[in-house]
Amino acid sequence: MTKQESPSAILTKIIGASRTMTKVLLVGINPSGKPFRKGCSLDKMNVWMKSLGFEYYSFSNVIPYAGEYKMKDVDTLFVKSFSNGYDKVIALGGFASRALSRAGVDHYTLPHPSPLNRKLNDKDYEKRVIEECREWLGA
Repeated sequence: MTKQESPSAILTKIIGASRTMTKVLLVGINPSGKPFRKGCSLDKMNVWMKSLGFEYYSFSNVIPYAGEYKMKDVDTLFVKSFSNGYDKVIALGGFASRALSRAGVDHYTLPHPSPLNRKLNDKDYEKRVIEECREWLGA
C-alpha cells in the first residue's frame, strides 16, 4: 500500500509545476463575425498550439470588436494591459504584430491562421514556421 500525499503536498507540487510553465498569449486582429467552424482560424490556431505542446494558453485581439478596422483603431494602452504578465506573446499575422510593436510588446510573429492565407497551402512552409516558433518558445 502506498502512502497518500497530503492535500498541501499536492498543492505545493502543482504550484511548483505552474511556476515552470510558460504563460503564452496569442494575439489576433479582431473577432470574426462568423460562428466557429472546423477549419477556421481558431481551429488552426488550436492545432498549432497543441503541436507546440501547449494545451492551455490565452488569446486576445488588438481590436475588441468585429468588422472593419484600421491601425488607428488600435488602443496601445489596451494592448499593453492585456499582454502584461505573459512570458511569451505570439502575434497572428502582420497587423497584430505591428500593433504589438507600436505598444512596445516583445513578441514573435506567426502567419495569420486564416483559411484565406494562401501561404499556408504550402505544408512545408507551415511546418517551418511552427518549428521556428518552437525554437523561439524554447519548447
